[in-house]
Order: sequence, then C-alpha cells, then structure tokens
Amino acid sequence: MKFLFTAIFCSLYFIAHSQEQATEKKWLRIGFVSGYSSQNTFLKQDSDYLYENMSYKISNHFNLSKKDNHSWELLVEPSYYRSRHQLFNYWFISHTVPNGDELRAKFMPFKSMNEYVLNLGVIYRYYFNPKTSIYGLANVGPMYIDTETERLQKGFAFSDIFALGSNYKLGRISLDVKCLFRHVSNANLQKPNFGYNAIGFELGTYYEFN
Repeated sequence: MKFLFTAIFCSLYFIAHSQEQATEKKWLRIGFVSGYSSQNTFLKQDSDYLYENMSYKISNHFNLSKKDNHSWELLVEPSYYRSRHQLFNYWFISHTVPNGDELRAKFMPFKSMNEYVLNLGVIYRYYFNPKTSIYGLANVGPMYIDTETERLQKGFAFSDIFALGSNYKLGRISLDVKCLFRHVSNANLQKPNFGYNAIGFELGTYYEFN
C-alpha cells in the first residue's frame, strides 16, 4: 500500500502544477481507476486454479498525436493489485516429482498476494464528438509480486493488458469504463512461469487538462 500512497501523493503534486504545464507537456488527463478481474468469473478459462484481484491505479494520459477525430496517447499508470490465488487441481503437481506432497501442501492453500505494477502503454482513441470517445489500449509493464505459487515465481514479472473502453466528458471531469484481458508472467526469467490470466472491467474518473 505504501507504493499506492506514494503514487497518489506524486499525482496530487503534479496536479497542483499542471495548469501551466499541460499544454507544453501534452498532459491530457489524470485520474483514479479501480477494477476487478478474475480467471473464471466472466469466462471459464482454466479450472486448475483460482486467480482474481481488485486493482487501484493512478492513470496518466499524454498526447502523442491527434488528427481530426483520431488520437494516439501514451499511458503511464502506477498500479496496485490485491490478488487471491488457490491451486485446485491436485495433479497439477505430478506424482512423479520427488517432493510432490510437500509442494502440494505448500501451494494448494488459499493465498493473498500483492502486485506492484507500472503500466506503460499506448491508446488509440476515436472521438464521436468533443465529449464522447471510444478507445483501444495495449500495455506491458514491469511489476513485482510478493508471493510464490505453483504458477509463478515471486519477484519480477510483466503485466500485459489489452482493453476496450469508452470515455464521456462533463466539463473538466470525465467518466471512463473499459473491459480488459490481463496476462501476468515473467518471460521465463524464473521458473515456474505458467503465469496468470484474467478478464474483467475497470471504472475511472479523470480530471481533464484540455
């Protein structure tokens, strides 16, 4: 949680100085985003395990280019995920493994995990009018996860997100909703690296600089 509080503090500091610098730095908006995603709630993907989380993000969007109704944006998003995991499949750990019973005793109990992520991505946005837009998002971000499971080693990993969303402006405030697919793995930097998958949604509110 210290990571999240530090991100909030820094973001509030930037807001205080943003009016003079928004045009120069092309900083479009800053906001708070929260969401839920899971392995099997919305779409059955893998019955071997439970994986679900709540996410809390400080979301920053910067203009890369804009022409007519089309724009490209850079996403910088410090994020905290509070996750839950449990191995369901007894035979996921093979009976031929010498210490299989020991590993099952270690990995099958329910676990709570903390994930600290810096999401970095690109957004393509289409404006129907000055107030209403839809967008597609793709990002990959470095992250740290504090708990080892049968699917992923504790430590450094990557968070990949693909999302579709919409945004509606109400003056300086905008409301945002999106659905997403998220994949977490460590690019085989450590073993195991089966990774996690989750599908979910996020809701956000932004302060618009322009």
